[in-house]
Amino acid sequence: MPTVLRNLLKIAFAGLIACSLILVSRYTASLAEKPPEGIQGGAWTDDFLSEQWLQKQDNTQLDSGHLQLKLLEPQHWLQTWTAHFAVGEFFQTEAISDSVRLAPDGTSQYFTSGAYTSLVLNAGKKVDWASARWTFAGVPNSLLVEFRTGNTPTPDAAWTDWTSPEMKINESYCIHIIDSYQTECLTNMGGIASSPFIQYRASFSSDDPLKIVALNDIDLLYGLHPVSGTATTVGIAPLDLREWQTLVITPTVPSNTTLIVDVLAADGTVMLQDIHNGDNLASIDPRTYPALQLRTILTTQDSSLSPDLDLWGLRWTVTHRLYLAVVVRY
Repeated sequence: MPTVLRNLLKIAFAGLIACSLILVSRYTASLAEKPPEGIQGGAWTDDFLSEQWLQKQDNTQLDSGHLQLKLLEPQHWLQTWTAHFAVGEFFQTEAISDSVRLAPDGTSQYFTSGAYTSLVLNAGKKVDWASARWTFAGVPNSLLVEFRTGNTPTPDAAWTDWTSPEMKINESYCIHIIDSYQTECLTNMGGIASSPFIQYRASFSSDDPLKIVALNDIDLLYGLHPVSGTATTVGIAPLDLREWQTLVITPTVPSNTTLIVDVLAADGTVMLQDIHNGDNLASIDPRTYPALQLRTILTTQDSSLSPDLDLWGLRWTVTHRLYLAVVVRY
């Protein structure tokens, strides 16, 4: 294919993608503005993958399917230049061309395994290590990134062991672009303890000694949380409601934090306070209160920690409709 034609096709394809993105963003915006449809069935749950159901205050946020206290003034630790990587420990790796890569083995080939250990980052105070992103040349399984944290500038026995973030659906992904041999990974730092100090280790592996595996950059997002925040669902008004049944919530509440869920009437009146997963809601009269809301109050005494709500919802029973045959005479 002629070069000119190939470039024209690339431009046209890029324009098509841009138009698609605009349509998606407009559709998403219309969903957020659209009132909820009548809720059918016997259960409603929200997994926080969209903001359609939430009325949030400034101190709460959604992050990869979680509701938690907002990260205030988030900071980034970004390593992307050779000078950044040079201050570290190398094993069969080297810093070159703004990256760390498997080093030549002396035979016009590259080592098929190696490791790089970064310097220790001092955040200046105990912080929440929120998320990490890194890009590298190679297929997804050719680079493993692990972290360890501690309270002292030099790693010692009190530091945590090397740990990879907990890989959970909607919280972690790696995208590999075949044509460019590039992979980008993004993950929440689940399982990585809050601390003032952090260090990462990149382990390289390759099935082909002629191909380069190189870490191009890594970006850690971290910060502190406000002391409190709230969020409330919109009104949950089931069709054919017969009886309210139970509450459904899946919270994570670290020490020095609290997460309270209340049930409200549609006008904001508190019906039940501080209820838990599976608690019975049958005391709420469905005729007087055909619509309910859920409200959560999140607090922390440790700004490096946030309580977390992964899902919440309600269960109810419905009245079965009876349909009678009608004979119409003409």
